Amino acid sequence: MNYVNLRFKIKNIIKQVLKSTPVIKCLSFIIYAYAMFVGKTTKWSLKGVDKFIKNAQNSNMIFIGWHSRATMMPYFWNRFIKMRLSALVSPHQDGQIIAHFLKRFNIKPINGSTNEKARQGALEIMRELKDGSNIFISPDGPRGPRMHLKKSPVYFAQKTGKPIYCVCFSTDKALVFEKAWDKTLITLPFGKGAFFVSEPIYIPKDLTDDEFEQYRKKVEDIAIRQSIECDEFVGRIPCQPADINDYKKKENE
Repeated sequence: MNYVNLRFKIKNIIKQVLKSTPVIKCLSFIIYAYAMFVGKTTKWSLKGVDKFIKNAQNSNMIFIGWHSRATMMPYFWNRFIKMRLSALVSPHQDGQIIAHFLKRFNIKPINGSTNEKARQGALEIMRELKDGSNIFISPDGPRGPRMHLKKSPVYFAQKTGKPIYCVCFSTDKALVFEKAWDKTLITLPFGKGAFFVSEPIYIPKDLTDDEFEQYRKKVEDIAIRQSIECDEFVGRIPCQPADINDYKKKENE
């Protein structure tokens, strides 16, 4: 057996192992334990949380947070907010690890994405919102472009009348995967952190296409500004949105 075939065979074995339920559950527990450790050893400053909790007594809502900062969101929800929550996850292998991770925080995963099972996921989100659950969506996932808001959160808010809240966190001690499309931020323990929640954003039901795009851009701008403020608060160089032209070039290559 030559080197190329051996390498290919090893990759296939690893893929099959990672698809097994015991391995997925084990990985999800490791991520959960790490998130809890980081969360409890970080000194957090909160902005907008008390006001949000007060508003939440009247209505459930849609939360959006950029894909690069999604890992710690379940910890914040479980510690500071403690309300019923469902979250959209990819049906692929990495999404299933995240699904088990969410369950450990008593968050219901909804399978679906913009690329696969989109209709199924959208219907489930509408049902959950009408049934009183809150929803979390990473609006630039699953593949980007980074910090560019897709239409779905605005659509769900328009159809249900539920408000959108932008959420973000940052810490002064973290690793950033610069080569990842979303510049994933991995928090480290014993740092100074910030967790921000925006004011509610309501989307009118009757909108032209141009008006809908204006609201989409408004929500996007608020989420970007909040992310930059969060990074600056902890002394981190702010993460910036991807250049849409560069993103389109890479997609076409």
